[in-house]
This record gives sequence, C-alpha cells and structure tokens, in this order.
Amino acid sequence: MLLWIAILTYLTSGLVAIWSVMKEKKYPLWVVYSPAAIGLAAHSAQLISEVMVAGMLQMSLLNSISICVWMTIAVILISALSKPIHNLFMFLMPAGAAFLVLALFAPQLAVPKAYSTGMLVHIFISLLAYSVMIIATLQAILVNIQSNHLHKHRFNNKISSILPPLQSMERLMFEWLMIGFVLLTAAIITGGIYVDNMLAQHLIHKTVLTLIAWAFFATLLFGHFYLGWRGQYASRLIYLGFAFLIVAFMGSKFVLEYLLLIA
Repeated sequence: MLLWIAILTYLTSGLVAIWSVMKEKKYPLWVVYSPAAIGLAAHSAQLISEVMVAGMLQMSLLNSISICVWMTIAVILISALSKPIHNLFMFLMPAGAAFLVLALFAPQLAVPKAYSTGMLVHIFISLLAYSVMIIATLQAILVNIQSNHLHKHRFNNKISSILPPLQSMERLMFEWLMIGFVLLTAAIITGGIYVDNMLAQHLIHKTVLTLIAWAFFATLLFGHFYLGWRGQYASRLIYLGFAFLIVAFMGSKFVLEYLLLIA
C-alpha cells in the first residue's frame, strides 16, 4: 500500500511537471512539490520495513535502486528550495515511479546481512554518490537540449521557455558533478578500506568500471576548469561517465543476484 502511494504521488508530480512544459505554463511550485513530498514520506516508511529485516539489511539490487530513488528525490526536494531545479521532476518522477513498479513485481533474491559500521558508511556514501550523479546527468540532458536549440536558433521551443538561462543551467550541472565526484571519491576510498577485497572475482568488474567512471568525471572537471569545456561536449562526457557508473552499480548486482545467484 505504501509503495503504491509513493508510485502514484511520484507519477502525479512528474505529470504536472510535464504538463507545465507542454502548456508552457509555470505552476506554483507547491503543486509539483506536494505530491512528491507525500510520496517521499510513504516511500520512507516502506523502505524501513523492506530493507530492515531482523536487525539486518537486505541490500538487494531492487532495494538499492529504491534507496537511490528515495535519496535522489529527497536531495531534489531539499535543493529545489534554493535552486531552480524543479524542471528535473519531469524526468525523475516518472522514472522513479517506474522503478518502484518494477520493485513490486520482481523477486528479491538477496538475503539480509549484518554489516560493520565501516561498510554501512561505504554503502551510504556510494548510494548517495549514485543519486547525485543521477541529478547531474538529468541536468546534463537539459543543458544538452538547451545548447542544441541555441545552436539551431530555436529560441521559442517549449522546454527552453521555462528553463533558466543556459549559463545558469551549466553552472548547476557542474555544481552537481563536483558534489557527486567528491562523494564518488569518498566511496572508492571507503571501499578500499572496508571492503575485504575489491579485486575479488565477483567485485573486480564493479571496481574497474567505477574507476573508469571516476576517470571520466575527473577528466571532465579538469577540462572544464582549465580548458573551458562546456555545453554539449561536457554533457556527453557526463553521459559516458554515468553509463560506466550505472553498469558498475546495477549491472554487477544484476549478474550476481539473478544470473550467478550469489546473494
């Protein structure tokens, strides 16, 4: 029941955001935020009951995705109070609702485990890094759309008409990227400290892909601050880095849980 409430309210928030773009009309922010906040509360209660099992954590692929959805929406809701990022709702909310629908019907194969404090810190930082990188990637999509329309002299399109100026959007994109990069760096460091063997056979692919993603983001940040990289070029590099990161996160857990049946 709680999960259905979250799904329906997330979807409502996303549809309102999409409708505002289609009609080129800016609705009061509370119209978008209120259903998202209700959904976040229901999602929080559901996560507590789903993830906490007999004093242990069930960190399955689906639960991990659900936590990422929750973190991403929570960060967006809090940040939107001071930053013009409510336009991300039209991408994030429908996608979050879709992932939760998947979680309703897909089997949970991972068994609950007891984790050390260090591992809990590593897991939390890692999931938060993924969540912030999701926001940076969504911001990059909007920047890419705006930049593409600008280069083609399409100034009266529906999306650009309700977005902040491109310069402001790019600044937000790199702010999120820097925050995500710091968190990802911390996740790699804590993983090196608390994970028993990051180069073990079942972890080597995740480790290598994560380091490749880190290298992409590091290169982009260096190129931005010292070589002036921006716009569509920067957006596409974020796509590439995020692709490696998402395969490292979701791909490795999917293979372990659903193909190799390593819970």
